Amino acid sequence: MRRRGFFGPGGPFGPEGPYGPEGGRFFGRGDVKFALLDLLQERPMHGYEMMKALEERSGGFYAPSAGSIYPTLQMLEDRELVTVQEDGGKKVYKITDAGRMLLTERQKEASGPPHKHGFGPGPRRNEPELQALREESMEVARLFAIAGRSSFRDPQKLGKLRVIIERTRKDLSDLIYGENPPPNTNTTQQ
Repeated sequence: MRRRGFFGPGGPFGPEGPYGPEGGRFFGRGDVKFALLDLLQERPMHGYEMMKALEERSGGFYAPSAGSIYPTLQMLEDRELVTVQEDGGKKVYKITDAGRMLLTERQKEASGPPHKHGFGPGPRRNEPELQALREESMEVARLFAIAGRSSFRDPQKLGKLRVIIERTRKDLSDLIYGENPPPNTNTTQQ
């Protein structure tokens, strides 16, 4: 069975999904650097702080990984768009004048909806319904994990859980795609 992440290809918050950012990635190609520079305009921060700030600004819909943030910060440092100082064993990043200029140029040339070059899945990201949906989805995921662990050695429970998962997968697939699942996605178990 091909697995599809909630935020990955084929998922509702992924590329082409109904809640994806304009049918593309959360950030456009290369836009993470601008999001980091934008954060650093407010104040100097260390990498983990920036990761948490991006997650918070997205309303929890985007949780950047260290594998995307730290290489981008290194590139910004190499291009002299940020400076780095050690503070209590942590690297603290600060935007340079060149970084401010690049960010200002980017903001002038940005076209389309403001969120396309900013944070989150559009201007609705903080609406109560979306926040409730996110919290409910996280609770369902937590319950699935608990059910999986508690069913591991009980074939009867495991069978029931598989039926629930398949029904949920089918219901979500029908909700997202209707009668027309996109090509190159396998929505049935093999």
